Amino acid sequence: MLRLVSSAIIAGFFAHSLNASPPGLVPRDPGTLPGQRAAHAPVIDGTLAEGEWPEKGHGEGFTDKDTGNPSDEKGEFWLCYDDKFVYFAGRAWTDPKRVVADEYRQNVDLSGNDAFHLAVDGLNSGQDIDLFSMNAQGATGLRLSGGRAAKTEWLGEFEAVGKKTETGWQVEARIPWSLVRLPAPGVRDMVFNVLWYRSNKSNTYEWVFTRDDFKNFPHWTGVDVPQVSNQRSVKLLPYFYAGIDDDNRHIANAGLDLKTELSSDLTLVGTANPDFRNIENNILSLDHSYFERLADDARPFFQEGSRFRSFGFDQRIYASQRIHDFDTGLNLYGTLGGGTQLGLISTIDFGNQSTFAGSLGHRFDATKTLDLAYVRNEQEGARSDAFNLFYDQRVGEYDLFLTTQMTNDEVAKTGSRIDTGIFRQNGGVNMSFEFIQVTPDFFPRLGFSPEQDLRGFSASYGREIQPKSGPVQGWVYQGSANSFTHLDGSAYRQSVTAEAGAQLRSDYSVQLAAEVSKFEGSNDHIVMLQLARPISNPYRAVSFSVASGRFGGEDYRSYGFNLRYKPVKRMQVMARSQWVDFHGFDNQVVLSANYDIGRYEAVGGRLVRQGDDWNWYLSYRLSGKRGNEFFLILGDPNSPTFRHSLILKAVIPVSVRY
Repeated sequence: MLRLVSSAIIAGFFAHSLNASPPGLVPRDPGTLPGQRAAHAPVIDGTLAEGEWPEKGHGEGFTDKDTGNPSDEKGEFWLCYDDKFVYFAGRAWTDPKRVVADEYRQNVDLSGNDAFHLAVDGLNSGQDIDLFSMNAQGATGLRLSGGRAAKTEWLGEFEAVGKKTETGWQVEARIPWSLVRLPAPGVRDMVFNVLWYRSNKSNTYEWVFTRDDFKNFPHWTGVDVPQVSNQRSVKLLPYFYAGIDDDNRHIANAGLDLKTELSSDLTLVGTANPDFRNIENNILSLDHSYFERLADDARPFFQEGSRFRSFGFDQRIYASQRIHDFDTGLNLYGTLGGGTQLGLISTIDFGNQSTFAGSLGHRFDATKTLDLAYVRNEQEGARSDAFNLFYDQRVGEYDLFLTTQMTNDEVAKTGSRIDTGIFRQNGGVNMSFEFIQVTPDFFPRLGFSPEQDLRGFSASYGREIQPKSGPVQGWVYQGSANSFTHLDGSAYRQSVTAEAGAQLRSDYSVQLAAEVSKFEGSNDHIVMLQLARPISNPYRAVSFSVASGRFGGEDYRSYGFNLRYKPVKRMQVMARSQWVDFHGFDNQVVLSANYDIGRYEAVGGRLVRQGDDWNWYLSYRLSGKRGNEFFLILGDPNSPTFRHSLILKAVIPVSVRY
């Protein structure tokens, strides 16, 4: 059965590649929008006055970014500029009662909110995209190229004002040129696009349907790029905290973060004695896996410039979670011109460990990319080196890729990994086929490689469909298969997975998945079902999940519950629980709550139960603005059990010009 289904998936992959794209999925020609200098700066008040915005800077007509289907609701935007700012306005013609606009603050995550997103690649590199997001309350989100920590003095900010109207919602924004990575002053063409997230569809739409292909992105033409005055400075973020720990023991600590722009394209971040104790880490679920899993790293030092560092994908030679504590670190990232980007990061734990990781990427043109990376760990009895080469070339609608990784470890000796294949992900269809080989001694000590000693293939095919009528708003299906042996030819693992999901116009969603597998001689299987409602509101929703199967000859059962609720306007409560019956009973409960006292003040906390262990903490924070920030923390966010601790922390930004 495994071989039969695997063959069907592979046959479907190649059959699709021989057929033309379905009707309605042909991308429109790359669009252009002429750069319009504003004769008079638009008033940013959320009201689109007649004649306020230049008609030549107007665009309308959006398509689903995954399927290419035209939006059944109208969206439009305007774009212009002057010597100091880029000005953007967006208008959505939709049911205002279904518009989600719960966020009202600056520099926040707008996921789930109806929002317009202006994406700008000022260097035309295909790599340095700055994303400016805004919703119907004028809340803003920033995702600047390379990744930035959240402190306003480091990240920057822009102004937006939005409002709901009788016909939908609209927003106006003023974005400083200093937030955009820019070429030299003069008349230039820039790559850009406008995206529109519709909560009533739970889909993102884009002005020009690009198929995620850089050569299809629209151009903002003839823009007279100004000379942006960026005063050279070192931005310092010293922190201090003091308090009482277990047994009334007094504790105190201090440290420093710094950031400076070495040039318009290179940024240097440094830290001395960073504070990781008071950062809330992510928590993994209890889902079954034969292999190691890693939670995402929430520490700001490692988030800075993260998109300039490429070390692999599902298996990578560098994972910052491996570095627990260190005394000092440096982080350099940016572009070197000509489509080349650089990311270097190093840490030192004096007397114990020093690490270095560097990545160099180059985009030759819109279709070819090469990334090289090197990682070094210096530690007594655990020295290691790791190398990564990744090459990607787009041919028509397909990406051909090759990843080669090598390690040389003091203990595990020399190993290698190769991963090569082809994938396509656009037009509502995603498919992939890849060959993987990993030697037994492949060991990236600072990386993530959950399995070794294997050779074989993996293939997948999926489709997203959006009916124009009926109770189903959209549905997806996905099939995947893999077959791996050990390098000596003995059996290792095989699996076939089928998944299907439906999003109903009644705001329900249903997901069903099943997997049949064989792992090291064990015949396994699992079936999973999830129900959720509503799917259009990220702040008020509930979901249930159940899974039943068998692993290693033992029955497996899992039950999950997720709740997001707003009892009052400024309070968000989230609860997650999971019960697992497998080799005994285990359970997990995660409950968090946050109440906004004002735009920059909040109280919150989290309670975590893992088996028989309980931990909770409470906090007050005055943050998110320019100037000093203060935090009062009762408990330890990351302790396995409750820790008697009360800490007052202050962060005092200082800027030194040079």
